[in-house]
Amino acid sequence: MPEIIEAQRTGPSPNPKIWRIPQCLFLIECSAAVLDRIRQEVETARDMPGGERETGGVLFGVQEPGRIGILACSPLPCEHAMGPGFVLSEKDEKRLAQLTASVANDPGLIGLRALGWYHSHLRSKIFLSARDLQVHSRHFDSPFQVALVIRPESERPVRAGFFFREPSGQMRAESAYEEFTIETPPPPAPEIKRTVVSKQAPSRRRTPSAPKPEPQPAETLCPKCGSQHLRRSHRTGLVERLHAVFGSYPYRCQECLSRSFLKTSPDLLERARSGRHKRPEERKRAWQRRRRDFLLWGGGIFGFLAILYYLIRDTGPKPDAP
Repeated sequence: MPEIIEAQRTGPSPNPKIWRIPQCLFLIECSAAVLDRIRQEVETARDMPGGERETGGVLFGVQEPGRIGILACSPLPCEHAMGPGFVLSEKDEKRLAQLTASVANDPGLIGLRALGWYHSHLRSKIFLSARDLQVHSRHFDSPFQVALVIRPESERPVRAGFFFREPSGQMRAESAYEEFTIETPPPPAPEIKRTVVSKQAPSRRRTPSAPKPEPQPAETLCPKCGSQHLRRSHRTGLVERLHAVFGSYPYRCQECLSRSFLKTSPDLLERARSGRHKRPEERKRAWQRRRRDFLLWGGGIFGFLAILYYLIRDTGPKPDAP
């Protein structure tokens, strides 16, 4: 039986989260308990002892004219056949079809219907890949069904975003129209006496700028799942650094999270061969740079030796001095 979190089904749910997006044909309402349950599930899968994994499941609720209300969620067991990413195999898609059809047999889902699905992204941004769009079109083809993408972070609140079909029938996949955060509820604190706290001065620290995306080589595909969403990974150890001599660098797939070495630049032999075919103007500029460096270094060394000789030379009295 799927794990169910229910909110009040008649009327507005307690502490609901509401999104009114102009490009969406309906209002999206979700119970705060469902969002907190999804946050716990995503963070638990990220901090697993055997390694981080992405997770996902199905959203259930009620659908009314101009409004959907998400009242329950059910996780989908994924076998992770292609790695720690939430990439569904044939068995996983069969389980997904059974889970969406469980509203007819599960007494905990009486009066509810499948409103969409959710899944997490651990290393990539909040977007829908081509594989995600295929899953959505096969299992959630109704106009009112949505997709929820969750992005957990270690030192910041969990971010998420809804994806839906627009009036034209298309879905914006590169990013969500509105991203929001799922805050961790604070623990209950004991009652203490109220104290007067002075107003804190505004901080003048500059917020760190977002890191620039690393250049990604064109026509590079993941050898395991065939995705184009690859990102350069950090090299660890001497062996991985020696791969750069042959033009191979580590890349991590943002869908299946697999890590592999891909040749994206020429090796030393190819660079040496290409250097022989330089034009005369390039060889002349290279010789001028080397001559300038030689003169600068030679002048600096000569000046240092002259100062050193002046300091250590004999400054005592001469023999014929009285």
